[in-house]
Order: sequence, then C-alpha cells, then structure tokens
Amino acid sequence: MKKVLFVFTLLISCALIAQDQFKNEVIGNMTFTKGRIVQLADAMPDDKFGWAPAESVRSYSSVIGHVVAANYFFGMKLGGTIPDGIDPMNIEKSLTTKTELTKALNESHDFVTAAIRNLKTEDMSSKVDMPFPGDFTKMSLVNIVMNHASEHMGQMIAYARMNGITPPWSMPMKSDDEVSDN
Repeated sequence: MKKVLFVFTLLISCALIAQDQFKNEVIGNMTFTKGRIVQLADAMPDDKFGWAPAESVRSYSSVIGHVVAANYFFGMKLGGTIPDGIDPMNIEKSLTTKTELTKALNESHDFVTAAIRNLKTEDMSSKVDMPFPGDFTKMSLVNIVMNHASEHMGQMIAYARMNGITPPWSMPMKSDDEVSDN
C-alpha cells in the first residue's frame, strides 16, 4: 500500500510540476517579447510615435496601446480583476507617449502574467467566452496571449525599419577596438 501511495503522490507531483513548467515557459516567452517591445519603443524617436504606414492602420503608439489593452482583456478572461482606473477600451487612444506606453506595457504585462501564474491546473480546461468565433479554454487563451504580443512585436519591427530604425538586438556588435575608442 505504501508503494501505491508513493507512486500516486509522485505522479500527482509530476503533473503539477509540468503545469507549472508550462506557465513558467509562457511567462518567460512573454517577458522576452515585452522586453523587445520596450527596446523598440526606446529606439523610436518620440516624434515618430504617431506615425503609421497608412491611414487605415494603427500608429506605432497605437500598436503598443493595443498590446496593453489586450493584456488586460486576456488577463481578465483568465480570472484577473482589472485595477480601478484602467479602461482597456480607451488605452489605445488615451496613451500616446513613450513614457506612458512603456509604463502601461510593464503594468499590463505584470497583470496578465499574474493571471497566468494564478491559474489552477484544474481550471486550464475551463471554457472561456471570447468575442470572436471558436471554442477556447483557458489553456488555449494562454497560448493566444503569448502569440499576440509576438505578432505585434513583428509589426513594430516593420514600422521601425520603415523609419530607418534597426531593432537594437539586430545591430552589429562593436569590436573591442570600437568600444575603447568611444
């Protein structure tokens, strides 16, 4: 009986570790992407934050605002309570400066990652109502959250390059001689 209990306890522990592993990897990926978005925001001059490649698409600042709003929306769908004073429906239009958007991006990232971290294993298969077609569970929503910011990071890379800005991580590394000359 002790062996059966030991094996059962071991299997439950492995399942919990695997679930935490999934959440930790998602949060790690999201944190990496958020860092890249912040780097792109820092690289873009303030006077270009309102730039858009066409009238019918989001501006550079609106892309970041959209990611912020989505983080709050997805975090709420995962069980988080949006803090007082945050209106996800108006973030895209109300926040326009680099400072405002970077701060809001960090705060919304903390909100959505806390919602992911707080998900219980038994809730991962719970259905979530979304405003677009499809059948979604909390686990599928976690994957959507992770991919959403990455998608818009790619959009920001294209916008930056259209403005002659190379993403900071794509810059050639300076040699030791170049570093010491500065």
